[in-house]
Amino acid sequence: MTINYPSTLPDFKMGKQRSQAQKFGTSTPFSGPLYIEKISDDTPVSWDVVIECKNQIQSQMFQAFLRDVDKGQPFNKSILTEEGFIEHEVRFIQVPRNPMQVNSFMWTYSGVIYATALIQPSAAVNNELVYTWLQDAAIIDNALNNLWG
Repeated sequence: MTINYPSTLPDFKMGKQRSQAQKFGTSTPFSGPLYIEKISDDTPVSWDVVIECKNQIQSQMFQAFLRDVDKGQPFNKSILTEEGFIEHEVRFIQVPRNPMQVNSFMWTYSGVIYATALIQPSAAVNNELVYTWLQDAAIIDNALNNLWG
């Protein structure tokens, strides 16, 4: 059973880069065209995360949450992506076991979370409309910020 990440705990600080598997592999021949081979339709994704507990109570609550997901149980967590905050079902693949004490009240935990796929709700949106809108937004932004007055 999937549990929800408690809203009373601090939000994850995500690493600057996520890791995502490729759907295909390539060969590098000595001559001739590149050979592309489909590997899978699945594209799991992982993020490095840091959790900053600002006091001892938050740290104890986070430790209790870690005991709930101790054996790799999945949990629901909103993750900030290019599309905004999207709910993902994730699990820890490197559980944040060893906290680092920043000062007498603040503790930081580092770990890695994993989702079976990066959820993109805008897959049904017409890409041509999005590109056109972004171009128009860039023109308006330039006009208001650089050419005004």
